[in-house]
Amino acid sequence: MKKRIVFIVPPIMDKLWTFSSDLLYLGAAGLAARLLAEGHEVTAIDCAVDCRSLGDLKTRLSRLKPHIVAVPLLYGTVLNAYKVAAAAKEAAGALVVFGGLPATFSYERLLAECPQADVCVVNEGELSMSALAAGKPLGEIKGLAFRHDGAVVFTGPGDRVENLDELPFPARHLFPQKSYKVYSLRTFKQVATTNMESKRGCPFACEFCVQAPKEGRRYRLRSPEKVIEEMLRIKRDFPFMGRIMFVDNDFLAPYEHGLAIIDGIIKSGLNRQFEFMVAARVDNFLRGADALIEKFSQANIRLVYFGMESVNAKNRDRLQKIKDEYDPPALLERMRKKGVHTLCSYIFGFENEGEQDMLETVRASMRDGPSMVKYNILTPYPGTQTYAGYAAQKRLLPGVPLWQLDNAHQTVRHPVDCPSFFRRAYRRYYFNPALLRKVRWSGFFGRDKDMKLLALIQHLGKRELHGFVRDAWRAVKFGAFKSEDFVG
Repeated sequence: MKKRIVFIVPPIMDKLWTFSSDLLYLGAAGLAARLLAEGHEVTAIDCAVDCRSLGDLKTRLSRLKPHIVAVPLLYGTVLNAYKVAAAAKEAAGALVVFGGLPATFSYERLLAECPQADVCVVNEGELSMSALAAGKPLGEIKGLAFRHDGAVVFTGPGDRVENLDELPFPARHLFPQKSYKVYSLRTFKQVATTNMESKRGCPFACEFCVQAPKEGRRYRLRSPEKVIEEMLRIKRDFPFMGRIMFVDNDFLAPYEHGLAIIDGIIKSGLNRQFEFMVAARVDNFLRGADALIEKFSQANIRLVYFGMESVNAKNRDRLQKIKDEYDPPALLERMRKKGVHTLCSYIFGFENEGEQDMLETVRASMRDGPSMVKYNILTPYPGTQTYAGYAAQKRLLPGVPLWQLDNAHQTVRHPVDCPSFFRRAYRRYYFNPALLRKVRWSGFFGRDKDMKLLALIQHLGKRELHGFVRDAWRAVKFGAFKSEDFVG
């Protein structure tokens, strides 16, 4: 029997301070494509952009009458996911399936806290969801967790798709693509954006990262030809699309694979159709030196995300991300001169850090001088080495809701008030006289925008002012009026 399946994406609780944007949930779009190919009736609802209230969601579910409601989760959406699950049961009586990182590493807690959730898909979901939609008994499907006789049953790790080229392209047409917009780093006008992957897996296994525990430490690569074919398909089906973000942990690993995709972008003329954002490790990027910067510029890769992490003396050697000989300020400046901007991410709040150590990391970010900076409070995610160590040391704060595992809330015992330091770090960075002297104040009106000025304006307007208004509105809506609606 073919099923009616609805994918529902819950809103993120805190977009402002986690640097989150309303983007296509790529995993859901990929699963939807596979289920469509198997003959199921599949639709999608993104509650962040096209269904903003629970009342609207219930109305749509009553009309759709789905057999299965699939809810892809980030930790920052967990509370809203619980509300989606309750709405799905009330309006349609559907089987509610959770997926994503929380369902993989926190399924026992999800099933305990949300009685309306029926099943959690652990790890990658293509094969498990196919079997579930086909009606196979839950106990016979690998990669599921569910309740049975009052206990949680886990059927063991699910199988991963080995040949990623065999997967259908994500069903982007089911999602409101025109609503996913970010600012162009060339014109600073809003452009429609989408995301895609070129690989799964990560051999680096950073102690605080969930990528390797979820996808494995061995790369599974899409062929560069298939990646280019998907980009051409995006341009054909969504001619308004202006930006593509690669979700790979490191676009340049393996190095030759990343270069082959870049060459394909240039050869096919896709550099004239899209601007791109990628993430990379600094050591991998340095392999190509200035020739790689030139190639990135030619391919219209306008933003590179570097995980600098904790770069004070206590953690530089421990984390092996940044070494003294790398000279980040010089590298980032050479990139910026070629129109390749950087978003550098830093972490503070490790157990061996005091406030002075954390300030050393903030001062390092000022010396580095990226086009944009992202600070993170250390969050030990379930499934990571950091989580196991902190749990053993009894450093985890009790009673922290899952949605606060988002790098913007304090979840561990620490002598420093990390959330207060987090906000002060941003202000210290953006109101630094040295930075303000570098700002080209006429750059807002010129053809080539000054990214430091634009980042400052965005921080003041979006995080400081918008954040204050949002918090005041939440106090009224959920405090004074006791609303049960989405928190967004």
